[in-house]
Formats: sequence, structure tokens, C-alpha cells
Amino acid sequence: MKIVERMAAWRRERRVLRRVSRAAWRLDQAEAERSWALVSARAEGVSIRKRAAVAGLSPTRVHQIVAAADLDALDAALGELRAAGWPAPEDPDGDDDAELDSRELVADRLIDEVGWLRQCADWLIHLHTQLYPPVVNLRPEGDHPDRAQVVVDVPRVAAILYRIAIDVDELARVRRVADLENAAVLPDRRAERRRRVAEPDLDFREFCRRKQLPASSTPQLERAWDAWQAERHRRGETDTPRGVAEMSANPASS
Repeated sequence: MKIVERMAAWRRERRVLRRVSRAAWRLDQAEAERSWALVSARAEGVSIRKRAAVAGLSPTRVHQIVAAADLDALDAALGELRAAGWPAPEDPDGDDDAELDSRELVADRLIDEVGWLRQCADWLIHLHTQLYPPVVNLRPEGDHPDRAQVVVDVPRVAAILYRIAIDVDELARVRRVADLENAAVLPDRRAERRRRVAEPDLDFREFCRRKQLPASSTPQLERAWDAWQAERHRRGETDTPRGVAEMSANPASS
């Protein structure tokens, strides 16, 4: 083997070993975070069976991890990771809609998108194995008890995946969340929730076509307009529940 080939092989081996070392470090940190999460869950009174089921471990293994954990040492180690940009865990007392607000770190936004990828995978499995389709709420959880459930089909999953791809592409190229444009979080939580699930604003003509609402006369047009406004209110697009808007603002009259 020539010296040039030996050097190339040595460099390649060094890069591969560096990758192994980095993966091992990440695994160590992930295991430390898992131990911290399991200890924290025990402190919250969560049963060992529930913790084991979520962690994918046996109850015996969970007991061993918790018994060997030093919570103060874990807090200190994870504090250093947070300062380096390691994503912070969810706050049990936090807001279920926290992802709809602006994140401070790009890494946290990427974690949000990983969650959406997992959700899309779950939906595809459901569509493949179940007789009925899953549903998704167009409104934030904070709007409870108001909900706007829509059926999740393959075209919707594809649209969400395209949205994720666009957001992640931009997230990979910026240094700060403040630099985002297309992937920037919308100021209204309801609008951002609809953006995340790839749901465009409800078009009047499309609504009439979908509901087979005739609009050939003024009374019919007014009834269709009222129904459209009511549906927009149900979806959280407007705070106005009903009412006929000015006909000059009616897109169907143009």
C-alpha cells in the first residue's frame, strides 16, 4: 500500500473513531438525562410501572437506575449541558401549547419538529392498521373545551411533512431563532397551531363547494356566508361566531 493510501486510510479511520466517540458521549448524556427524568418522575409520585412502560425498560431496571442516581450530580451535569445548548426537558407545570410560542434556542425548535415527525409516523401506522382515521385538533389545547377536530388522511400527513422539511431546512441555516423567516412562529397561537398542522385559512368558495351550499341568490349567499363565518369561528380563525358581513367584503361577490 502506498504512503498516500495509508494516510487516506488513517484519516478515514480517525474520522470514523471521532464519530464513535461523539456518539458515545451523546449516549452518556442521554442516559444521564433519562436517569434524571426517572428520578423526577418518582418524586412526582408516578408509579414505577408507568415509568418503566414509557422508558421501555423493566420495572426492575428502573428501580436500579433510580437507586443509583445522584440527583444533585445529575442536576449539575445537565446544567452544563443546558448552557451548551442541550434541549431542556418539558416543564410538568408548563403550558401544553408552549411550542406555539417563540423558543429561545434553535435546538428547542428542532426538538419540536422531531415530535411532529413522530406524530406523523404514528398517524401513518394508524392509517395502515386501523379501520378508522385519526383526528387532529386545529385549536390549541388552551382553547379547551372548544375544539375543531379534523380527519387526518395521507394528504394531510404529506402536507405536514413538507411543512416540517421547510422549517427544518431554515432552522439548519440560521444561528438564532430571531433570524427565522418562513419558519418563524406566528404571533397568534391559533394561527401557529393551524400552520403546524398544515391547515390553510378557510376559503369561502372552497367551503361552499365542500358543503354543497348553493349561493345563486342573495338569501342563499347570506346563509352560506353565515355558515362560513360560524365554521371559521369553530376553527379559531375569528372571534366573531356568526353574522353576515358587509357584502362588499364578500369574496363571492367579486
